[in-house]
Amino acid sequence: MKRNKLIIILFVIISAIILYYIYNNNSNKKIGKSPETINQELIIKLANTISDESINIDFLTWISNQYQINTLKELENYLEEESYSKDIWHQITGNSYFVLMDLYNQNNYNKIIIENNNNIATLSFVGDVSLADNWYIMPKYDERNKGVAGILSEEIINIMNNSTLMVVNNEFTISDRGEPLLGKTYTFRASPKRLSIYSEMGVDLVTLANNHVYDFGKLAFDDMINSLNEYKIPYIGAGKNITEAKRPYYFIINGYKFAFVNATRAEKNIMTPEATDTEGGVFRCYNPTNLINLIKDIKQNSDYVIALIHYGKEDSHELEKEQIESSKMYIDAGADVIIGSHAHVLQGIEFYKEKPIIYNLGDFIFNNETKDTGIFQI
Repeated sequence: MKRNKLIIILFVIISAIILYYIYNNNSNKKIGKSPETINQELIIKLANTISDESINIDFLTWISNQYQINTLKELENYLEEESYSKDIWHQITGNSYFVLMDLYNQNNYNKIIIENNNNIATLSFVGDVSLADNWYIMPKYDERNKGVAGILSEEIINIMNNSTLMVVNNEFTISDRGEPLLGKTYTFRASPKRLSIYSEMGVDLVTLANNHVYDFGKLAFDDMINSLNEYKIPYIGAGKNITEAKRPYYFIINGYKFAFVNATRAEKNIMTPEATDTEGGVFRCYNPTNLINLIKDIKQNSDYVIALIHYGKEDSHELEKEQIESSKMYIDAGADVIIGSHAHVLQGIEFYKEKPIIYNLGDFIFNNETKDTGIFQI
């Protein structure tokens, strides 16, 4: 009898243990969630919370795959603290909202990616540069036989080469062909081999919207575009059609997207053709609306827009009314920096809405005159 009671007690105990484990195991299955489920629920929550149709479930899933779930949790924290803005994307991923969108959508466009270990970038700009064989600088370059050190000091060469980005105004055409335009007082042309000097100077981008890139006509102009492409030198402001002439060039620098655009309103007696749908030329902004609309469009997918404009009265420190008014219009449209060339002299700096307008950087490497000049750096 005692033995039967003992068996019954043991049976009850064992049954209780089994039931306990069965219950807990089923509870875990019901309550416990896999990391994948948690991640997916968080993605859905964020997609429903952020009022931006571009930030949808597919985009957030891509973010999770690229940057892990901790990134989504950081994003959730910003939303809970009501401190969310597009700026936080760079903080949590190292890339801005616009860069992320381009990566996600696999957008292809003219761009160069630059990463600095110290996360600080220096953008440098100089004014008019002429490497023309029929002008003053190149004979000295050849005569001294020191490369670019024959025409620039070591200090300046170092500044240019150590800049994250170096931009110059290309104030000449590039070709061994063509004839000078009739009726034009000054015409500048360089052999394509001179483009190697840009490498010596650390140049990363040249502007072409000016009054000298068409000095030797269509043949030379087309040669210039082909040579720049051959030497892999990015350019803006001119092209074989209007689409190319107004096309921005982008640099992704430390995870931010910089857009550079270039236009001209320099000539009083217009001889340089404007690019059309079928013909090559420069991008003009005599009507500011042309550049305003371009800047507005670019600003919708860029962190910073830098507009380089060829304008102003030559050899005068006096600003034209149009320079002042249009520059502020361009900033109102979304430009972050305005940089001018053409006057051959410095014309001062103004800040408008805390954004710099450098009205003219003057000559940099141009002729045999002694003038004040400089390198503008951001």
